[in-house]
Amino acid sequence: MCEKLSSKYPYIGSAALHFVITCKYALRCALSRVSPARGPVLCALCLFVGAFAKGESVTYRIVEYNADAASFVLAPSGEQPKGSYAVFENEYGATAGNRYNQIPRGRQATLWLEGWQGCTIEGITLSMCSNKTSGTVGLNVSAGDLTLFAMPPADFADEAWFGRWVSKDIGVYVDIAKAMTSAAVVPADAPVAITLKAGTKEGSVYINALTIDYTPPAADATESALGWVYEKMEAKSTLADGDVVMLYRSGDAAGNIDGMETSHYLDAIGLNSTSDVQEPDVLLFTAHSTSDRHWTLTDQYGRRLGAARAQHLVWNEGVDTWDISLGYNGATIASTNTKYGTLRYNAPAGSYARFWNYTSNTLPLPYLYRRSCQREPVVSHTLVLPSYERTVNLSEQDTVALRPSLLPATTTDRRIRWQTSDESIAGVQSGIVSLRAVGDVTVTAISADGGSMATCLLHVQDSAEAISFIKDREGDASRNNVRSVSYDLSGRPAPSSAGIRISNHAKRMIPNSSSSSSALRRPANGR
Repeated sequence: MCEKLSSKYPYIGSAALHFVITCKYALRCALSRVSPARGPVLCALCLFVGAFAKGESVTYRIVEYNADAASFVLAPSGEQPKGSYAVFENEYGATAGNRYNQIPRGRQATLWLEGWQGCTIEGITLSMCSNKTSGTVGLNVSAGDLTLFAMPPADFADEAWFGRWVSKDIGVYVDIAKAMTSAAVVPADAPVAITLKAGTKEGSVYINALTIDYTPPAADATESALGWVYEKMEAKSTLADGDVVMLYRSGDAAGNIDGMETSHYLDAIGLNSTSDVQEPDVLLFTAHSTSDRHWTLTDQYGRRLGAARAQHLVWNEGVDTWDISLGYNGATIASTNTKYGTLRYNAPAGSYARFWNYTSNTLPLPYLYRRSCQREPVVSHTLVLPSYERTVNLSEQDTVALRPSLLPATTTDRRIRWQTSDESIAGVQSGIVSLRAVGDVTVTAISADGGSMATCLLHVQDSAEAISFIKDREGDASRNNVRSVSYDLSGRPAPSSAGIRISNHAKRMIPNSSSSSSALRRPANGR
């Protein structure tokens, strides 16, 4: 890490660089509870660390549970270790009728990280909320047998967490930073488990996203966490040596669970989108042409696909050359031993869908989808707060919740930074404004990607006759058709003008797909 910073800032001494790396995460933890406007010393530290501390971070936002694929949909952003992936598990949230990100008493949810060997996890920021006046949870972070952080269950309103209840009904998730108590390097073949375990008290907590700050083993050991775009290949397409392809048909991609080990076929895994492929179990084959104009298909784990007989696929043995031709109804991928058949897609009723080598020609052919490019981050262009200006009565409430709206809805990094113009009048953390004294104060929200910002002017009064009002930001809400309302922390709508309406944004629908296990799965080669 120091070498990486030294090459970028050669005029900074090594001692200063070590100081930056050491204090970076401690300062972030402090800033999650205190605004940068608190004082000139803290501001100077913020500027110094922000300018020179270039550690890596990745965020995994839990979007929803896809019942058809039996897995949770994650929206990542940032940089992750090369070749790594994440899987989220929440047994309660995966049950029909339950809220996908809810963790009630006696239950737990885990974010599994695979492929993090050699990394040092510095800290984790959790975006969460609770019930109105209840919700107890603990946190454990481990890498194999190593414990990196352990905290027993505590009330969400306890100082160990946010220090007050934040009702899910207000639609605001608050950020809570936790520095790891161990700086151990993640061992090889040791999955990282970030587990939120609820206590025995009544109530629930809700997890929206987790951001992991870490130091990679080398400066070039990271990659974008975003998915890849795959393009359909048809009759007019040309397969080239070195192309990376996947087998796909009817919402399913050929995958790697246990089909080859148990029955010698390729599993069919439900794929949310061919233009955002990030599922870790999807098999990605590199096609190589041979001297006699056949093809070999080698997966991302170095295994070459072969056939030992009809309906019997194998790795690294049998006949491992294929004749491939592209058509409008799929790709004909036939073993060079004609007795061993052609790869086809089969979804028998009451059984698992699969890709297998059949001699029959009645089943549909798979399509080849070629890797085109990695998705680019979508940067926000508009950030709207529920009010442009508001008068609040300090004698009636000591907090105000501001629920932000980021546009476009496809913005990749949805994190927001907050600050106030005068900490003596009001402080802010994750949109929760704490009122402290009478006066005027401006609350500023800035998108983490730097693409947009918004402000809200609060007139804090201390009079029983104070009238609460909201004035729309001129033009912003109407141009973007944004509808919103502010809440107090109990989840009750705060007083507002009749022109402000509650948001009602529909969730993105996921295409139907065949079922697959949501448990953390390791490839057969033990990667």
